[in-house]
Amino acid sequence: MSNQDRIKNWRERRTARHADGEAANAIAVASVASDAATGLHGTRSGWTASDNVRNVLSGVLDALASAPRESVAGRRRIYDALESELDAELARDGAPPERAEFRRRQLRTVVRLLEADIRAGVDVLMAGYAPATLDADNARLCDGFDRRAQQRKQQEVREARRRASSEDVAFEVALQPQEAREVALLRERLAGIHARQHCARPGTLQSRLASIAPLLRIQLHILQNESRIALLWSVVGPAVLLSLISSLYFLMGTHYVLGMDVPTFSLLGATTWIMFRQTVFRTSTSYVAARWLINLEPVKPLSVAVVQGCLFIGIYLSVYAILIGVGHGIGLITLPVRWSGAIAYVVLMGAAGVAIGLIFGCIASTWHFFLRFAPVIERGLELFSSVFFVSEQFPEQYRKYVLWSPFAHGMQLLRSSYFDSYSSHDASVTYFVTALVLLAVLGVAMERIARTRVQPM
Repeated sequence: MSNQDRIKNWRERRTARHADGEAANAIAVASVASDAATGLHGTRSGWTASDNVRNVLSGVLDALASAPRESVAGRRRIYDALESELDAELARDGAPPERAEFRRRQLRTVVRLLEADIRAGVDVLMAGYAPATLDADNARLCDGFDRRAQQRKQQEVREARRRASSEDVAFEVALQPQEAREVALLRERLAGIHARQHCARPGTLQSRLASIAPLLRIQLHILQNESRIALLWSVVGPAVLLSLISSLYFLMGTHYVLGMDVPTFSLLGATTWIMFRQTVFRTSTSYVAARWLINLEPVKPLSVAVVQGCLFIGIYLSVYAILIGVGHGIGLITLPVRWSGAIAYVVLMGAAGVAIGLIFGCIASTWHFFLRFAPVIERGLELFSSVFFVSEQFPEQYRKYVLWSPFAHGMQLLRSSYFDSYSSHDASVTYFVTALVLLAVLGVAMERIARTRVQPM
């Protein structure tokens, strides 16, 4: 016999064995399908239609009872046939992929426990048999399935909330019919309450303006409960910086700066800049941190930031009044020549702080670590904002290094309004007001872009 004949005979034997195996599998599938549809006593078990692990166990035991002396390979064919039947049933019912995977895992768990007991010599076909750890293993399987389903729902809710926020639309939650009727009734009654209180319906400009006063009261309560020492430091801080600036001039033997007495000169620089600094930091922090207030319909991140900035402007106007009153009483501080002009420039410097704080807050809504670098930027601005000096104290060729800053113009215009003996020739009202308007426009534009990234809590 040649090699070609040997190869031909081997291929014929292999094909015959393969055909026999397929026939055996087909017979096993048909047998298992029949036995699974009809239990040991001729009744339908319906194990594929139930999530109960006991029903799954009964279906597998019914299939094994039809061939009690099968080998390991034979039992494997029975298990495969059962899984095929389960897949067909799930496909007919249109079960979700997660539910189908759970049912397959349940069947495999039952098979694994049965095989372990069969190999241990346990009679799995006796009446009342059940694996010892069946309920515990099934409980873990159900817990995992429920946990994954809950995580999937939470992820879907987060994605829907993110899409609604990016599109600047309201995020609506699906409600039961009874709950929907109750919510509609509640909205109608709340609208009536708001209309009686503010003569405006929620969502209008008038209702948003009416929310400013309650926001201000809330911020005052928060500030009061945060720390009494912080309020005290708002007075002590400017006094300390005033003393440092004044001592610098006194050590150099200088008691007047271009006709301005040093204590009052230092008071204007120290108090105004500390107000500017606190306004910047408080406004930027409130824009990204006070997210719980945004759950209220009329409240926007911009209104929270503006109210916080205006609050600190008002606080430092009071600090000004205290320091000027006490300082004038002891003969250290002179009174302003033009009260209205001095107050106006202090308020404008505070408004500039609100604009800068809004810009910082918008950047921090994307780059969360930006506020850690904000103090460095603020200290750099302080050096070029005429806090310690005015531009007329520098030689002509060096003044340009200070006058690029609009805050330097604002500080020098403040001192020009306060003192009769000093009038700044370098400061420009037009430059200062134009820069302030541009900062405000930039802050509002950035807030419009960043609003969707500020999520309510």
